[in-house]
Amino acid sequence: MTEGFPAAPPPAGRAPRRFSWVLAAFVVVALAGSVVAVTGLLKVFSYRSLTVTGGSMANTVVSGERVVFGLREGQEIHRGDLVVFDASAFGDGRRGTFLQRVIAVGGDEVECCDLERRIKVNRKSIDEPYVAGEQTPFYAKVPPGAVFLAGDRRDIADDSRWRVNEPGGGAVSLSAVHGVVSATGNLFWVRQIPATTAFTAAGFPGTTEPDSGPVTGRITAGAGAGLFLIGFAGLLGTVVRSAGRRRKAAAVPPAR
Repeated sequence: MTEGFPAAPPPAGRAPRRFSWVLAAFVVVALAGSVVAVTGLLKVFSYRSLTVTGGSMANTVVSGERVVFGLREGQEIHRGDLVVFDASAFGDGRRGTFLQRVIAVGGDEVECCDLERRIKVNRKSIDEPYVAGEQTPFYAKVPPGAVFLAGDRRDIADDSRWRVNEPGGGAVSLSAVHGVVSATGNLFWVRQIPATTAFTAAGFPGTTEPDSGPVTGRITAGAGAGLFLIGFAGLLGTVVRSAGRRRKAAAVPPAR
């Protein structure tokens, strides 16, 4: 009788992979971080920046600083706002983009000065703590759809006050205003410029809170990037550990 060889054991099937809640959690964190980061970056890039030249806005903004402003797109302009505008709107051949402060809006009467050398808007004296330099007497009535602008260095600023006897009375059309400045800084860092209370304290409508978009956009983008890195690192670590365990399990010889 011929002895037969023992039958070979059936091939071991691959153990089914179990669903990993840890892996899923890290995937969710990474995806959420990506969404948050993109949202923040979209907010950041919805603003523009401009390098200031000249000293007409010192000491609020000094020459060489970059200002961050949101595109106007119908945004309401208030007295006291810092605005970036097209200088050709003055109509006297000036070119370039300027930064100046709105001291009156359409329909206002603005003049200088009261007994304390302050400007008056609709006969209300305005206490402007940011102003430097000697004020120059002037009077203007601002046409509808326009703003009257002045630099904070009233002694050297080339602004609406010097054009009150020209067509338009020195006012700048709202269509020439690119946006309202809310901060100084660059793509990675910004410093908010506090909103002035000079005009609201005199009873005029306006906002006392600066636009926080440039700051919150960067914070949101940074937080989202952090979440993404945490999720990605956790995901990578979980995959590597899981692969290592499978290799170890495959290297163990089958029991006889």
